[in-house]
Order: sequence, then C-alpha cells, then structure tokens
Amino acid sequence: MTICRSWPCLAVLTMLLAASASQARADALRVGLVIPQSGQFAILGNHVREAFALWDKTNPQVFADIVEGDDGCTKETGVDAAAAMAEAGVDIVVGFLCTESLASALPLLSDEGIPVMTLTVRADIIGEEAKRLGWRFFRLAPQASEEAGVAADTILRLWADKPFALIEDGAISGRELVEAVRAILEERGLKPAFVDNYRPGQATQPSLLRRLKAAGVSRVFVGGERADLAVIAAEAELQGVPLGFMGGDALHAPQGELPLPERTIAVLSDGAIPGPAAAPARDAFANEGLVLEGLRAPAYAAAEILGAVATRYSYGETGIEDLLRQSTFSTALGKVSFSADGERVGPGFGVAILEDGEFRRMSLEDMELLLEQSQ
Repeated sequence: MTICRSWPCLAVLTMLLAASASQARADALRVGLVIPQSGQFAILGNHVREAFALWDKTNPQVFADIVEGDDGCTKETGVDAAAAMAEAGVDIVVGFLCTESLASALPLLSDEGIPVMTLTVRADIIGEEAKRLGWRFFRLAPQASEEAGVAADTILRLWADKPFALIEDGAISGRELVEAVRAILEERGLKPAFVDNYRPGQATQPSLLRRLKAAGVSRVFVGGERADLAVIAAEAELQGVPLGFMGGDALHAPQGELPLPERTIAVLSDGAIPGPAAAPARDAFANEGLVLEGLRAPAYAAAEILGAVATRYSYGETGIEDLLRQSTFSTALGKVSFSADGERVGPGFGVAILEDGEFRRMSLEDMELLLEQSQ
C-alpha cells in the first residue's frame, strides 16, 4: 500500500476525496414529482415536468433520479401517490398541486421521513396543520393571507388620499380577500369610502356603477374575477365615471370578451410576473421554444433550490429539511428562504400593472407616475 505523506500528494488526495464526496452527495438526491397527468390541470403538470427536465438537462448528474407520480387532485389519489413515492424511495416530493391530495399525502409521507414542497397550495390551514402535527411541509407558493397584506400596502401607498371603494363578488375567495384588506386598512387608520358587493357574471353593471358614482369614489378595489372587473370598467366608461381599478390574483386569467382598462393594478403571485432574477430561466425556456409562464417559473425555482440542496447534502450531517430551512436560495423567483415551519419567508406576491394588454411587474417609476397623475 502506498502511503501519501508529501504536501503535493496530500493536496491531490484531498481534492480527490472532496470531488468523490461531492459526487456522492449530488447523486444521493432522488426527487419525486407528483403532478396531474390528465384532466384540466394536466397543462400545469406539463409545466412542472418541463421545468425540471430543462434544469436537469443543463445541470446533469445533480439529481440521481426524477420519479413522477399522478396527482388526481382527490384524497384517494393523494394517498396512492404518497405510497408510490415512498415505494420509489424518493428523498423529497415536489407537487401535489391541489389541497385535497396534498392534505391526504402529507401525513403518510411525513411518517416515511419524506418532505413535500408545494408550488400551488396557498390555504393557510395546511401550514397551520403541518405545524401542529409535525408534517414535513415546505411551501414555495405564497400563503393566501399574504395577498391581502400586499393589496392593503399598495392601497396605502397609492390611494391613501383618494376616496376608494372595496367591492367583492360574493364568492368566498372574493369576500375573504376584501374583508382582510378592509381589516388591515382600518387597523392602520384608513377607511374606504364605500364597501359593497355585486352579482358576478353579468353582461352589464349599471346599478353598481350608480352606487359607486353616488359614493363619489375615484378608485375601486375589486375582489373578483377578471371578466367581472372588465364589465365594471366598461360600464364606468359608458356612464362617464372616471375610475381607477385594482384587483387580486384572480386577474391573472385569460382575457375575455372585454379587455381590462390599461393601467389596471393587480396583486399577483410572483410566478405570474417574474422579475429580473428570472432572466436565465426565461432564456433557457426560450432556447427550447417555450415561454416562461404558468407554473414554469415556480417549478424551475424549485429545481434550482433542490439542485443547491443536492450539492450541499452530506450523509450523517445536515439533512434535506435543515438545509432548506437554513439556506437562502437564488432562484427564478428571486431570493427564497424558508421559516422553521417550512413557510416561504416574505410575501410571494408582487404588484403588477397592465400595459398593452399584459401585466408586468410594477416599478418604482410606475408608482411615482401614478402618484403624480393622481395629484
């Protein structure tokens, strides 16, 4: 046996051992993707698959394997997918795009020591249950409650000196969003001039506009769908009522028969309005003839996060969950870190403005211009 004693020899041996350890750590990580394989959400499953395949293509040999399972968005399919992932021996699962399947899979996978990262489920109750029951849960998606906080902050910045209305469509999501925004604003000493609801799905909204006109408001926050806001805006133009509009993440939807008015403001998930940090991902998708849209940005960010974890993973030292909680990751969504409870730190929503029919992330210059125009 040759014994290495000289400094040059030791240096070479150290580099070889480091390279060997690095390769072992990288090859250790097996990733499971539980995504819809058919039905109305299959396109989102395709986005996740494409993002991981693209990242894996440009970063070979970082993941040992990527194993797919089917998310049928039901309690039963969640249980089946969890069992399949455990049998496959994956180290972490990304996906479970629906609340029902995620909630049924989490306890089973947690018992197997397999953490789950969701890209889409926003319900606060899932995080609360995960904390209470000790589930191995990480949320890259924004929490639902954060949307109201960002909306209220934006109203405070842009509309604090304007008479504004909060209106909602009567649905649970719209009503809860508006009530949460109202509570935050009133806690900070700002009250809306008018609060109301409207019947969604109408071709016209004349009575609503008469009420808004009588209230003397100039700005309206709409807790409802994109199509309804477009109808309300068209009615305002017809009646000659000058109004500025803002809405929530529901505005991130295909354009219907009526367009939204230019300069409409929206609080959207950061995956819907990628910022400068998404440039490498955008270029990578463009090289494949794809657009960075839908779940492609969040899924690519998840691949970036797990790729960083794979290169840092060390047997018997720091586990995957600790690495996720202790690190800050540079991703297509910007800097991402997780709390001790697995929640993403910082709001996963941003403020966007409609320009030429498309929402783009609002800049400081946009805000300054809006403030100048409103004076």
